[in-house]
Amino acid sequence: GPAPFEGRGTMGSPGWKPTAGELRARESGTRRPLSFRASVSRRQCDAAALSGDKTIAHRWSGGVNCLELDETERRYLLAGTVDAVVAVYDTEQPTKTDRTTGHATHEPLIRVAKGSAEGAEGGVGGARGTGGHLFSVSCAAWYPVDTGMFFTGSFDQTVAAWDTNTASRVLTFHFDAKVYDISMAPNASSHCLVAVGTGHPQVRLCDPNSGNVTHTLTGHREAVWATRWMLGSEWILSTGGGDGDVRLWDIRRAGSFMRLDASNVRVGEVDALEEALEAPDRGFIPAGPAPPTRRNVDSVPAHLFSDDAVRCGGSSLWGSRYGTGTYGSGRVGRRYRGGAY
Repeated sequence: GPAPFEGRGTMGSPGWKPTAGELRARESGTRRPLSFRASVSRRQCDAAALSGDKTIAHRWSGGVNCLELDETERRYLLAGTVDAVVAVYDTEQPTKTDRTTGHATHEPLIRVAKGSAEGAEGGVGGARGTGGHLFSVSCAAWYPVDTGMFFTGSFDQTVAAWDTNTASRVLTFHFDAKVYDISMAPNASSHCLVAVGTGHPQVRLCDPNSGNVTHTLTGHREAVWATRWMLGSEWILSTGGGDGDVRLWDIRRAGSFMRLDASNVRVGEVDALEEALEAPDRGFIPAGPAPPTRRNVDSVPAHLFSDDAVRCGGSSLWGSRYGTGTYGSGRVGRRYRGGAY
């Protein structure tokens, strides 16, 4: 028979599942598909709670700064902590399970402890748990297409590349300020650059193949706190800094092509985006072609642009609220302001 703990997940209560009456209504067609799906989704969200039968064992004493789930299998969880520990967990396969209560415990598959000044340089090979960061691990990122490698950034002013199979540091990039964020393009096919945001205003792009910093993006006035690659293009990078700016970069050319300035917001202005595009480092950057005019506006008869022209409303309720005239059919209208129908 089934094990005693089977069926006791996060949503162990059947309250989130459709009732027999709801299933019969859906089967007979009296319940609309969208309504049925919305009801189940809403009840699933209401029933969500902390798992009572799964524990992620933490083998550190400080807080957790970052968590990253791999995009390849959506299975391996990478954690970086305040006390410089790096850990990798398998969220699907528990390390041990209590056969009586069904409580599952996940121990770290990899645990890299805080390193020393001698072991922080890193290199090919190395024993398990050696060459860790000296200070807090602020960010982490998996290699997008393979779980055999991941990257971590730390307040010790370094970004490290790690071999998952040997749990060792294989490459180190050194900077002159604390590292706040790193990211890799999720679907890049032409490069494997790591974007790094540090306490310095410049954004750095590191190439793991050569081990060098290949790009330096200048534009922010304060520390760079966030970096993200666009899903639609492997060449577009977005960054956010302590100066309140969000900048978009095309790494194939110099300078940011768009700047969204948090301080450049004025109530009542309709051209805030146009103002934001006036980047001081490159002058005005055009936002693209102008939007098309309203459909069929050129075919509207000239007399309809008169101040006395009215347009038919859809119902008397609409007319009672907005209408200015009544037609013989009982429908009401409002004044025509020009443009297409």
